[in-house]
Amino acid sequence: MALNNDDNKQSPLANTDFISEKIKQRPINKKKLFRRTVITFALAVLFGIVACFTFLVLQPLFSDRLFPEKEPEAISFPAESASDELTPEEMFADDSEIAAVEAMSLEESQKGQIDAAIASYNFDSSDYGKMMNSLKSIASEAGRSMVKVTGLSNDANWFSESIQSSTATSGAIVADNGVSLFILVPYSAVEEADSIRVTFCDNTTATANIRLADSVSKFCILNVRIAALSEETKDHILVATLGSSNSNSITGRPVIAVGSPIGVQDSIAYGIITSEKTSLDLPDTDYKLLTTDIAGSSNGSGALINLSGQIVGMIDMAYTPEDLKGNICAVGITELKSLIEDLSNLKDRAYLGVHGTTIPTDIIQAGNIPAGAYITLTEMNSPAMKAGIQSGDIITAFNSQEITSYEMLIARLAECKPDDIITITVMRQAPTDYISLDIEVTLEKSTHG
Repeated sequence: MALNNDDNKQSPLANTDFISEKIKQRPINKKKLFRRTVITFALAVLFGIVACFTFLVLQPLFSDRLFPEKEPEAISFPAESASDELTPEEMFADDSEIAAVEAMSLEESQKGQIDAAIASYNFDSSDYGKMMNSLKSIASEAGRSMVKVTGLSNDANWFSESIQSSTATSGAIVADNGVSLFILVPYSAVEEADSIRVTFCDNTTATANIRLADSVSKFCILNVRIAALSEETKDHILVATLGSSNSNSITGRPVIAVGSPIGVQDSIAYGIITSEKTSLDLPDTDYKLLTTDIAGSSNGSGALINLSGQIVGMIDMAYTPEDLKGNICAVGITELKSLIEDLSNLKDRAYLGVHGTTIPTDIIQAGNIPAGAYITLTEMNSPAMKAGIQSGDIITAFNSQEITSYEMLIARLAECKPDDIITITVMRQAPTDYISLDIEVTLEKSTHG
C-alpha cells in the first residue's frame, strides 16, 4: 500500500519547544541611591553658594558699570589772604579813582542833606523791632545749616532690662561732595554712641556715621547720604558758608549764636566778640578761642555767625575760661578749615605731640635767642617725647626747611602723613650757649574712624 507523502511530512512547529521568559526588575540598591541623592543635594547647595557669592561680588561691579554713581568731590576751602593791608601800589590812585572822587565831591551837598534828615528822625521801638527782625532773619537762614545730632546707646540695667540713653548736640553742615553731607560736631556727643541720628531744620531725620574723628581738637565729621533724603528736605537745608575768624580783627563785632547756645535746640542769642587772640593749649595746633558777651549754657553748642550769615566759630564750652563760665566761647573757624578738609576727605592727620609758641622778635634780639618754634610742653608718650624733644627746645628746621615760627611748624606738620619719618633740628640751651641737634621722629596719627 502506498503511503501518502503528505502524511509523512511533519509540521515545522511540531518538534519546537515553546520558551517563556519572565523579566524581573533589578533590585534597588538603597545605599547607592541614598549616596547619589546626598551628592546631588550637596552639589545643588554648592552651586547655590557659588551663585550667591558670584552675584554679591559681581553685582556692585555691574551696577557701577550700568548705573555709575556720581564721583565724590574732594572737600576744599579757598585759602584766606595772609593780610588785608594795602600794598604800596594800592596806595596810589589811578585816573578812574580820581574821577570817582571828584564825582563824590559833587554829591557831598546831597549827602549833607541826607545826614541832616537822619539826624532829625526820631527813632522809636518800632525801629528797634525792625532791627531785631532783621537779625532774626539772618539767624533763621543760618539755622537751615544747623542740625540736631543725637547719639543713641543701648544698655541693660541690673534686671537685664534693655534701656536706651541718648546725648544731643548741635552740628553744622559744612560741606557737600555730591554724594554725602558732612556735619561738624563735637566728638564727645557721639563717641560712645551705638547709632547716630541727625534731625534737620524741617524736623526730618536720617542716620549718620562717623567719617573721621580727631583726638586732638575733639571734633569729628559725620556723613549723611544725600540719596537717603527727600527732595523736600534737600530744598530746605543749606550748606553753611564758612567765614573768617582772623583775616581782620573781629573783636567788638556783632555775632549771632545759633544751634543750641543756651542748651535748647534752635535757640538764638546776640552779642559781640570780646576777644580773639587766645590760643588753645592743644598739641600740634594753633586754634584760637573766640570769647563773647553772650550768656549761654555750659552745655551750649552750635555756631557763631556774623551779620552776613557766615560761620566764624564753632561753639565749644569745654575751653571756656574759669572766669567766663557763663559766656559763650567758640573755636575760630579759620584754623578749623584745614581740619574739616582732612576729616571730610578721610585724610589721617599726623601727630607729633608738642605745645609751643612763636618767640617774639624783641625777645630774640634782646636775649640772643634763635628764631623758631619754642616748645613749651611735650605730650606724654607722644612721638616727640619718644624721640627726645624737650620743653625749652627751639625747633629751627623741619626736614631741612627753615622754621621761624610755631605757625610755620604746624603748617609743615599738616603736609605730613602718619608713619612719616622726619628730621627736626632743635636748638637746646647749654650752660654757655645753644647747641644744635638733629632728631629723627616717626609720626603717629591723631585721627580715627
